[in-house]
Amino acid sequence: MFSRVPFIVILWLLAAMQELVGATATRPNVLFIVIDDLRPSLGCYGGPIISPNIDQLAAQSAVFTNAMVQQAVCAPSRTSFLTGRRPDTTRLYDFGSYWRTHAGNYTTIPQHFKENGYITLSVGKVFHPGIPSGSTDDFPYSWTLPAYQQSTQSFEDSKVCPGNDGNLYNNVMCPIDVDKMPDKTLPDLQTLETAENLIKILSPKQKHDVTKRDDAFHPGLEDALHGREGRGKRAPVVRLPFFLAVGFRKPHIPWKYPKEYKGLYPLDSVEIAPDPNIPDELPNVAQVVFQQLRLRDDIKAMNLSFPVGTIPLKYHASLRQSYYAATTYTDYLVGRLLQALEDGGYADNTIISLAGDHGWQLGDHGEWSKFSNFQLATRAPLMVHVPEVTDRKSSTTRKFPLIDPLSPSFQGHLKEDGINEVDSRVGEIFSTLQSHQSKNEIDSRVDDSYLRFSHDQTDNEVVESRKSRGLKTKGRKAQSENVHQIDEFVELVDLFPTLAELTGLPVPPVCPPNPFNVTFCSEGYSFAPLIQCAECLNSSARRGDCRGTTPRDIVRWKNATFSQYPRPSVTPDKNTDLPDLDLITIMGYSMRTNRYHYTEWIGFNHTTFQGDWSDVKARELYLNDSDPRQDNNVANEECYRSLVRKLSHQLQRGWRDSLPVFKTRT
Repeated sequence: MFSRVPFIVILWLLAAMQELVGATATRPNVLFIVIDDLRPSLGCYGGPIISPNIDQLAAQSAVFTNAMVQQAVCAPSRTSFLTGRRPDTTRLYDFGSYWRTHAGNYTTIPQHFKENGYITLSVGKVFHPGIPSGSTDDFPYSWTLPAYQQSTQSFEDSKVCPGNDGNLYNNVMCPIDVDKMPDKTLPDLQTLETAENLIKILSPKQKHDVTKRDDAFHPGLEDALHGREGRGKRAPVVRLPFFLAVGFRKPHIPWKYPKEYKGLYPLDSVEIAPDPNIPDELPNVAQVVFQQLRLRDDIKAMNLSFPVGTIPLKYHASLRQSYYAATTYTDYLVGRLLQALEDGGYADNTIISLAGDHGWQLGDHGEWSKFSNFQLATRAPLMVHVPEVTDRKSSTTRKFPLIDPLSPSFQGHLKEDGINEVDSRVGEIFSTLQSHQSKNEIDSRVDDSYLRFSHDQTDNEVVESRKSRGLKTKGRKAQSENVHQIDEFVELVDLFPTLAELTGLPVPPVCPPNPFNVTFCSEGYSFAPLIQCAECLNSSARRGDCRGTTPRDIVRWKNATFSQYPRPSVTPDKNTDLPDLDLITIMGYSMRTNRYHYTEWIGFNHTTFQGDWSDVKARELYLNDSDPRQDNNVANEECYRSLVRKLSHQLQRGWRDSLPVFKTRT
């Protein structure tokens, strides 16, 4: 949690802020939201999860349908996108090292903002706590004040989940009564309340009647912002832009959430994965054993075989139900956070980024976790709200009115629109509330969130492709008019240069081939042109600033994304999902292009951090157009031998060869 800042430090902070205020006061604020284990099955992605508040944000944001992480596990992914470096440069594939001492003294996103005059604050799980962030959440490098971590997170593994026999268990599926929890709260509720209170303290608009939880806010921040004039009177507030990072833990396991949310998902309405079995041609090295779930009491009771025993189908709907409910709970917290931002007077001058740190497999391919190179593990939700660029006029006077999915009014809207089952359409009910879409358009939504429309396909080909799979097509055009959807490839490692460009800060250059001694650079590329220039094209009012770049300047955007995952051996064992560095002997390097998803599992030396491309343990090749769910590995089929060779060369050339290409101006 936050600790008190000594008074002399407060005075120093106040003096420093006063010196910087003139140069920085006009820059936009940044709200940086990270959600753990969030797959893109939200309503705004055409998924079955009820997410009205995130959907509302999406309707006023650039929504990226093909955003990929660099490694599908918490600490490596977060370290990667917060430093703008890929795992082979952070040298973090597990949870056992801190990049500043293990790899290089790399500048982070919040550090860059801090060094350019921003107040930077961290609430909840932003960096992965513990060793991967120096056991300080990278304070003081990244944050103005020490980062806040929830006190009740220490009860994560406690037996608090009620069973049918009246006993308490340590379950994966854990709907609970919040009042019966330690301190009568949950970690993400603590995170939300802390963030709400920080916004109140920062705001010039509100009275500072902050919630009085012992650990609810940093007691030094208010003094640092205001100073004192004696006898308890505040000095005038120093107005600086802020970078507020908020990390929510759910839907990370255990799925511990207020029990009321379970009722939103009647069990008979929850559809399981269409491919719940391990594919026949999936290499052993690519399989996961979901060890974290196996340690929980409810999964233990299933007596699964090890290491690759699958969960019986009769439990799949229940597991999905809890994941969905935990996600809707988080959506409500996001809604309250956005409401607090607007109540504080910051809705029109704050850039908002919301991302999952990676995806999650819910029985797809027989797997229950991340820990792989499957697209369901590496693809994450990503949206960026830029005031006066991505937002749309609404019939309401507020930008982010809170939508409570448990409220009678919300349930009434569901019934009025004839939506009696929880399916892919209800996540878009926010559009009805704000008169963005008609009932017919809502009815057109289908759960095809795992698909990617190829740049090579025409609209007619897309429609025919959907028809061939029995999917509805009506309303897709209308939907795209209301959501600023971007189908181009982006990676979470691109966030650093993007946020820098959008706020007018110096943009980190692309890192050189040997980046370890370069403190300020990025192995991503700013996707700001995709946000700004698409708006210039689509808006008759030509809102937004293309910053000198026009769509015609872009010869080619990224043509591939790159992810990786380590393994201790070819054969699955207890260390498969999360091998420590000294156990890693194999690295799976994976590349997604418009038409293909290709992976090579190669020998890896954990002391030199080098892969051996001549030592290929296994390959995977999936054809995106005919096999979007990646069920049929064709890498070993004779007819694809030349294609495999071509893709292997492209994979080895790496991410630099796939960066965007622009016209040279004369």
